[in-house]
Amino acid sequence: MKSVLSVAFFWCSALVRVAWLLLPQQAAHRPLVALLGTLTFTAFAASPPHAILFRNGDLLTGQLESITPTNGLRWQHGDVATTIEFTPNAVAEVSLGAHSPPAVTSPNYCFVRLTNGDELPGILKVLDERQVVLETWYAGTLTLPRTKAAALRPAGPSPRAIFAGPDSLDGWTMGKALAGNLNPGQWQFANGAFIAMQPASIARDVKLPPNSSLEFDLAWQGAFALAVALYTDSLQPVRLAQTADEPPFGGFYSLQLNNYSSQLLLVRHKEPVAQLGMAVMPLLQQSNRARVAIKTSREQRSITLLINGAVSKQWVEPEKFSGAGTGIRLVNQGQGPMRLANLRVTEWDGRLEETVAPLVPNVNKDVGRLVNRDSVAGRLVEWKDGKFRFAVEDKFLEVPLDRVAQVDFATDRAQLTPLQAGDVRVFFSGRGSLTFALERWTGEGVRASSPNFGKAEFSSRAFSRIVFQPQP
Repeated sequence: MKSVLSVAFFWCSALVRVAWLLLPQQAAHRPLVALLGTLTFTAFAASPPHAILFRNGDLLTGQLESITPTNGLRWQHGDVATTIEFTPNAVAEVSLGAHSPPAVTSPNYCFVRLTNGDELPGILKVLDERQVVLETWYAGTLTLPRTKAAALRPAGPSPRAIFAGPDSLDGWTMGKALAGNLNPGQWQFANGAFIAMQPASIARDVKLPPNSSLEFDLAWQGAFALAVALYTDSLQPVRLAQTADEPPFGGFYSLQLNNYSSQLLLVRHKEPVAQLGMAVMPLLQQSNRARVAIKTSREQRSITLLINGAVSKQWVEPEKFSGAGTGIRLVNQGQGPMRLANLRVTEWDGRLEETVAPLVPNVNKDVGRLVNRDSVAGRLVEWKDGKFRFAVEDKFLEVPLDRVAQVDFATDRAQLTPLQAGDVRVFFSGRGSLTFALERWTGEGVRASSPNFGKAEFSSRAFSRIVFQPQP
């Protein structure tokens, strides 16, 4: 029975993939979009929808029941009465949806990066020359050997949330057909995401603050082209080659993304479009999904693009900042299907996250990088009473936690935990990841072990993705 079901779901997921490719050319656009939403994003009332991505590229939605060494991966689907079992070796990853983590008010909230690249969030309780201790909502108290820690980054004040979604089409403005476009598309909403099967525009005045962060998950099939209008006062699309013929609008920035490159344009009414620079993005040629973040500072006249957490390009406006509005507009400019989810707009403090870099061996000093861009180099003895205590030459220097942007630990005693066969990597719903040997995964919790933290029980609600056979 299990083999029959596996074959049936293989063909079901294969049909979904075919639908992704055929939908843009179909005349009956709306019914097929609804079909895609039903097949690809089946929802369960009790929790966010889950999805399995197989190594051959197939996709199957449903709900994760459990993962154990003996029974493999057990899966529930709304159209099947019995549980389906899969071999983890056939699975690339499982998407679990995103649960909002509880609000954290402690000023000691930090992210600890390990020598293997993992990162754990938690409230700093103890830091000395032997250990780093975090109090977490998802696993209680976690104790990490100091030799396994590569860096520590205080989270700082939580940014003010401006918008999070989407959760419907309400409040969004659909783009009208431009002259010469006889078959305009529309963005559809399905299970927490916007989906566009052909060129389409959707916009909203999200009240962008002067310093803003706009982030979203993007997925596509084949070639893609997305334009993101920033600080626009027009919720309707604009023909860039014919700005003089458009209704009056204030200046805005158009960030153009595709499989190969990105470029930033300054668009003003009755003026030629100004090209502010471009960047090549070869990594997107090898993928069909990315986490996109756009950080904007009106004061610094800068717009910075990050792809999967790494800075791709920063543009600086040579003159004054020309964004006249507070809205955003999302335009699918390609012919292939596109999915946009987990869109967040927050205030931004102007600081970029440090990109994870390979450890430099045999560094014998800890380095505290301060918010004002100064630094302290010495031996970090401890953290106590809200202050880091550095031994610098023949004296001690105490630095309050809120003045520290990041601490990089010395690497002369660092120990790297190599990947083991059977390890999985999980990603937190917010920020961070963990690599461990999975002993059991159920709806009640996750039991795992690692030389980095020993044995621990985690809340399954803490994680949004499970990656099998991860790369170092």
